Amino acid sequence: MQRILYKASLVIYKKPFFILFCIWLIVQGILLVSLGINTGKEAIKYSEEANFFLNYHHFSEPKYIFYSAYIFLHIVFIKLGFETIGVYLFQLLANLLAMYLLFKTVITISKNTFTAFLSVLLLITCYSWQYWTVFLYTESFFCSLIITFTYFLFGIAERRKHQLIIAGCLLVLLVFARPTGMLFIPVLYFLLLYKLFRERKIIPALIAGAIILFIFFTLLNYAMRGGSSYDFMKPLIENNVLCYIPQQSTTQDASFQKSGNGLEDIVSYITQNPSQFLKLSGLKFLSYWGFTRTYYSSFHNWWLRCFFYPLYFFAIIGIWKLKKTHKNFVIYTTGSLIIFTVSVMFTCDDWNNRFNMPIIPFVILLTAVGIKDRYDKVTGKRDSASVSRLRAA
Repeated sequence: MQRILYKASLVIYKKPFFILFCIWLIVQGILLVSLGINTGKEAIKYSEEANFFLNYHHFSEPKYIFYSAYIFLHIVFIKLGFETIGVYLFQLLANLLAMYLLFKTVITISKNTFTAFLSVLLLITCYSWQYWTVFLYTESFFCSLIITFTYFLFGIAERRKHQLIIAGCLLVLLVFARPTGMLFIPVLYFLLLYKLFRERKIIPALIAGAIILFIFFTLLNYAMRGGSSYDFMKPLIENNVLCYIPQQSTTQDASFQKSGNGLEDIVSYITQNPSQFLKLSGLKFLSYWGFTRTYYSSFHNWWLRCFFYPLYFFAIIGIWKLKKTHKNFVIYTTGSLIIFTVSVMFTCDDWNNRFNMPIIPFVILLTAVGIKDRYDKVTGKRDSASVSRLRAA
């Protein structure tokens, strides 16, 4: 049995991309055949907004500037004459590129082919994540951008100026692909502060920190004035755990008067209703990381539990494993996990787990590192030597 495992390891080491590509092709084929290209619900507004911009040369609502990268993608393929197929194929190819760049990123971080293979394999077989490729929503495009952005930050061993310039351009694309793209700004803020304070550059750290925070809160405040769906007070006042689905066990605070400044209103409401906020935040946290829903079937909920919950255990091990050798990467990944979770706790969770999609690649990457670490501990790292012997044979 052990020899079979080692031979399987040899195949993985020799042809990892071919194996992963075949599995990816099967998964995407199943999704396309079973679901088709979904152009309904959320997808309608991006197509309509693209046509609106073509006709009137501006967006119908200010909020759409934070979806403009995806809307302009629609505009390109409208001009080419095949919008639906074009956007889908772009998402598909961006997904494929993201799988490759995830592999390269993990290789750089872990220096181990099996860990990289396992990371990509887990993400390819994560139905909840791959599911969005056939939906003309922003999720697939946005998540592929995140992996690409992460590659240019951490996936290239020798850092050069052009690499950072590309990363900066990708950050701008993230901000204008989905509003939650701006959440990477505070993550990078803490990463930069850590680096500068470690180098004892206190004054540059304070100046850079002030500039970055100003940009972040300016963008955030502008986004909160962007339209009815950006009314972040609504989930608090209506006691929503899932967006626009009020909790029956609580009552609305109809007496609260909004001032018009989104950030001030949220702070004011929380200070006036601390117990309600803490309770709802706890429920949103459980919803966000629990994945299950009362309206899902028992099979669906158990599939989600069996797939995702073990990942959390190994991801913690992965964080522990990397925290000494790749502290910057750990700050980036754990910071992203925290900030996306906090954003949901202050607003609301999605009924179909869409808001979890950006963090899943980070969880899976850390999981693969954790699994490899446990495997090495159990086997005493004999696998590497055995593979070498098999290669020699």
